[in-house]
Amino acid sequence: MNSKYFILSLCFLLKLSPIIGQNETIITVSDELTALPIAYVNISFGDKDGIYTDNNGQFNLRLIASDSMQLSALGYETKIVFVDSIKEQLIVLNPVTTQLEEVVLSDKKRKFKTEKTKPINDKDFLNSYRNPIGSEIACLIENNFSDNEVQIKSIIIPSYNKTMDFSGKKKQVLKRHPFATLYSISFYTNENGLPGKEITTESIVILFNEKTDKLNIDLEQHQIYLPKNGLYLALLNLGPADAEGNLIPTSPFYEKETKEGLYKFPKHIKPYFPVNYSKNTNSTYRRSRFDNDKTWTVFYLNEGKKDRINNITLGTEVKIYED
Repeated sequence: MNSKYFILSLCFLLKLSPIIGQNETIITVSDELTALPIAYVNISFGDKDGIYTDNNGQFNLRLIASDSMQLSALGYETKIVFVDSIKEQLIVLNPVTTQLEEVVLSDKKRKFKTEKTKPINDKDFLNSYRNPIGSEIACLIENNFSDNEVQIKSIIIPSYNKTMDFSGKKKQVLKRHPFATLYSISFYTNENGLPGKEITTESIVILFNEKTDKLNIDLEQHQIYLPKNGLYLALLNLGPADAEGNLIPTSPFYEKETKEGLYKFPKHIKPYFPVNYSKNTNSTYRRSRFDNDKTWTVFYLNEGKKDRINNITLGTEVKIYED
């Protein structure tokens, strides 16, 4: 079943006033030129820790367990901020000036044909992967279509959201339990089989919930063309969302006190992405966007599956131009 998805244009977000509560110090991150808030800013601090600003460009300073943080967002200069230097609950980022390519408009209708590939979804949550908050999964989209110009029309992202319910005494059944998680989509070049340079030009944000077994994302308006060696589509887990689809800034770790001290382990949250073993080469990679290194590593479901080739396979629909 397809679910609605949405593409958020950051320039249309409304700026809200800072809210100071007993356990909150709300900070707004905004554009230095327009003063508009910036949604989904990556705020990294400490050892692989971080959060994202919400839809209104806000976050709770009490969640920052450090005296400094690094802020980064698509289209903006990366900035390091010391907590003590924040004034009036506001941080501003400088937009990056980019040279736009000249676009020639034509009334000529180009001839094309469409082709599709199917996603792989075995519908087995035991062979499915829940991505941690702040983690990014890059899936290769191969160009096995044509030597002609190929445009990506849409992408189908498979997910499996039934989980075992152990509440019954006689038997266990698969049920859909409510959840909502926001993801952003990015594109990277294929550099010798690995995700390379990011080529994303605008923010694309999608919502997964318990009703989505797959998402069909229309990308035609974004004018994304598939190189001969393919490209990578990356899915970044921004965190849980509320009933209206607004991001809830959340720490990427659970914390537990042990005899050896405080132990932190990643928050793996739904949806489940089905993992397959049908290929003989790795075409899926992952990394943490909160990690200072941000190096891509080979994706695998768990330690028990590490000796096998693990991939997540997306579906595609493309337009192959004949001229």
